Amino acid sequence: MRRIAVKETYKDGQVIFKESSYGEGTYVILSGKVHIVKKVKNVDLVIATLEKGDYFGEMSYLDRQPRSASAVAVGDVQCGLLDKNFLEDEINKTSEEFKLILTTLVERLRQTTSQLVSLTAENHILRK
Repeated sequence: MRRIAVKETYKDGQVIFKESSYGEGTYVILSGKVHIVKKVKNVDLVIATLEKGDYFGEMSYLDRQPRSASAVAVGDVQCGLLDKNFLEDEINKTSEEFKLILTTLVERLRQTTSQLVSLTAENHILRK
C-alpha cells in the first residue's frame, strides 16, 4: 500500500530534483512521465523515462548519498511524495543483514548507472 504524504504537480520541463542534491524524498508518479537525466560534458542525457506507478528518488533515500541524476517532468506530472515516517518505520523493521543487502544493491546500481552513462556519452560523442 502506498503511503503518500504530499501530492506535487510539475509542468513540462520543471526539475523535480537536481543531480548531486541531497534529499530524502521518494516519489511515485501518479500521472505523466518523468525523465531521469544525467549531465555529461554539458549534455543532458536521458537515462530513463518513468511513467505512472514508477518510483524514483529511492537510492538517495536508502543510502543517504547525493542524487545520482536529475528528475525532470515531461508534460504535466503529478507525483506523490511517500511518507518519510512510514518509510523509516518499515526500514527500522528490517534486519541489519537485509539493510546491508539493500545498501549493496544501491551501490551496485549506482556503479552500473555510471558505466551506462559513460557508454551513452561516448556513443553520443561518436555520433556527432
